[in-house]
Amino acid sequence: MKVAFVSSEIYPFAKTGGLADVSYSLPKAISQHGIKVISMMPLYKTVDREKFGIQETDIEIEVNLPKKTYTFKIYKLKNNVKYYFFYNKELFDRDYLYGPPEGDYPDNYLRFGAFSYAVIEFFKKTGFYPDIVHTNDWQTALIPVLIKDKYKLDIKTIHTIHNIAYQGVFESFVIDELDLGWHLFNMDALEFYGKVNFLKGAIVFSDAITTVSPTYAREICTPEYGFGLDGVLRAHCHKLYGILNGIDYDIWNPETDPYIYENYNETTIEKKDINKKKFLEEYGLSDETKPLFIFIGRFAKQKGIDIIQQSILEMASMNANFAILGSGDKVYNDFFNSIRNKYPNIFIKVGYDEPLSRKMYASADFLLMPSIYEPCGLNQMIAMRYGTLVVARKTGGLADTVIDIDLPAGYGILFENPTKTEFLRAINRAKELYRDKKRFYRLREFVMTLDFSWESSASKYIRLYEELKFGFPKGV
Repeated sequence: MKVAFVSSEIYPFAKTGGLADVSYSLPKAISQHGIKVISMMPLYKTVDREKFGIQETDIEIEVNLPKKTYTFKIYKLKNNVKYYFFYNKELFDRDYLYGPPEGDYPDNYLRFGAFSYAVIEFFKKTGFYPDIVHTNDWQTALIPVLIKDKYKLDIKTIHTIHNIAYQGVFESFVIDELDLGWHLFNMDALEFYGKVNFLKGAIVFSDAITTVSPTYAREICTPEYGFGLDGVLRAHCHKLYGILNGIDYDIWNPETDPYIYENYNETTIEKKDINKKKFLEEYGLSDETKPLFIFIGRFAKQKGIDIIQQSILEMASMNANFAILGSGDKVYNDFFNSIRNKYPNIFIKVGYDEPLSRKMYASADFLLMPSIYEPCGLNQMIAMRYGTLVVARKTGGLADTVIDIDLPAGYGILFENPTKTEFLRAINRAKELYRDKKRFYRLREFVMTLDFSWESSASKYIRLYEELKFGFPKGV
């Protein structure tokens, strides 16, 4: 079986979030089962071609749109045909993947629309026709539409929704600019409150839709979490599947992680205390007997940053240490920068820092994830891989991966409502658990044995691929 996996970002070449991690790990896991997988993404200016050995091929793709023809040069990794990169200077030779901090590039519809055409023209030019095209999020959501409606190819399509809040909604003129055809501008196709919705097109035209956890699959079919597409998803629920993401255990492994102070595994987990001590020393926090709570992630409303912001005075007065790492919306960046050195028990760094994040996972006692919604979440899986217990809101993938300690076989702390009161109560429950050292150490060791690898998830995707190829899927 041949699969083309198409994404707007793939680790380690380009990354703004979890999509890149999944787009690296899932094809890797699937290919280990004998399936031929090629991965395809735009070649951005920010991608280090020399570092990764990315070389130009002799393949050129022309995309003829009404106003202009766009030529894409195709690149690949040296001696590796698993990754193909699509380069057009005008569209992708820019400083950011989707836009500067102030907002998205206004022509993103054209950038990713032209890329979507180029992917299909690549199949025609090279003669590589996959059995399955697996697309991801709004940036590649036009591909299923084009395959079914414009090119009428006998290729099965599966589309994964990583975060339904981001849909690719544009003014109606893009119908003409992308030569999509006005027959698609109706409520059963691309039209969305007078505009064009790329993600809606993928939901309607794909043979199967997946999202990144079973709970999130149910949530997005409700008005509260569907962001206006819940009705469309309910209409197509027969082809909607929730398949939990995983993490790559080769990358996230405290036994081999080169960035942490002291390597360890579940049998030498006492070395985690050495990591904590050295982290506190390096980043100006004191008293290793206090619990260490960390937050790593985007500074965005979705991630519950408002709750942390509202709780900061109470956190500063606690007999606990906190470390916060991330960046995002300017209002949150400005806030955390303004209090960066204000509280002796709170360390803050605004920005992206991979080595620091590894040290935090290896050193922390608890990870905070007060998300308003969380399609899957990878941080909680990474944290537990490093023996760090999770304090999280019960939503999406967090509800699927964390069991509260008050339940049988529980190993984390969950709270129901995204409020300051419940968040602080959850932190205090964590502090109580930390004081019960025997139970705390037992749970810390236990979460390291949980399996959040891609193996189980990859098997479900393979079953879905096979059912798509040989007959309409009956369920995974």
